[in-house]
Amino acid sequence: MKVYRGVIKGNTIVLEERPDLPDECQALVEIKPLDQAAKDNEITKRQIELLKHPHKGGRLRYRRREELYDRW
Repeated sequence: MKVYRGVIKGNTIVLEERPDLPDECQALVEIKPLDQAAKDNEITKRQIELLKHPHKGGRLRYRRREELYDRW
């Protein structure tokens, strides 16, 4: 799915570029103010960074299952 930027004028949305869809094609339109879209983009960038550098979660306490039971 491609995102197109446009301007709302009354009941019409004027897009900055022509979509690669045929004329008279039905489409679903989601309207977000640009400030919300900017926040969403920032969140997406942060999520991608976290995926690239995941948290290690600490050290491995037990290497074998038996070590877990040896503590009792």
